[in-house]
Amino acid sequence: MTALNSHAFLASLGIKTPIIQAPMAGVQDYRLAAAVSNAGGLGSLPCAMLGPDALKAELEALNEATHGRPYNLNFFAHTPPNPDDQQEARWRQALAPYYKEFAIDPATISNGPGRMPFNDESAAIVEAFRPAVVSFHFGLPEPALLDRVRQAGAKILSTATTVEEAIWLEQHGADAVIAQGLEAGGHRGIFLTKDMTTQM
Repeated sequence: MTALNSHAFLASLGIKTPIIQAPMAGVQDYRLAAAVSNAGGLGSLPCAMLGPDALKAELEALNEATHGRPYNLNFFAHTPPNPDDQQEARWRQALAPYYKEFAIDPATISNGPGRMPFNDESAAIVEAFRPAVVSFHFGLPEPALLDRVRQAGAKILSTATTVEEAIWLEQHGADAVIAQGLEAGGHRGIFLTKDMTTQM
């Protein structure tokens, strides 16, 4: 990317500093996103583990803390797996020696927060709060939902782990692609293949 293109990209996001903070679901709230946005970068709020009420509360606090500066809302665009009771039973059986060793009653282990895919309710929240950027992990949502994001005025970013995914994202409406290599922290956003040899 040339310096001119780089400046144009920053301007399109409404930021001065070339930093897009990675959204970190489960370990951050609006305060980290606000700090990055207030420093001139693009703060990111992870939304996949937040229910609608919690997300609205975070966004109200983020809006108040950023005073109109741009920020990114990050969602997952995955299809949740169907629960498999037999597979769950096999996992619990395989882990039984460890439960016993550490005196853990498996019945006391909660499932933890789910990871919700982007849906109509998410789109309505985007429409209400009108963030500068909405990013996705694991592909993009269905076209009708993506159109709602675009109509709300947001730039659309998404993560690719392969060249094939990057091309797919560009062809399906992403304004920019986040290239995620093997050295990425946390989980990777694989969505078209499980073949590790083809990945960035």
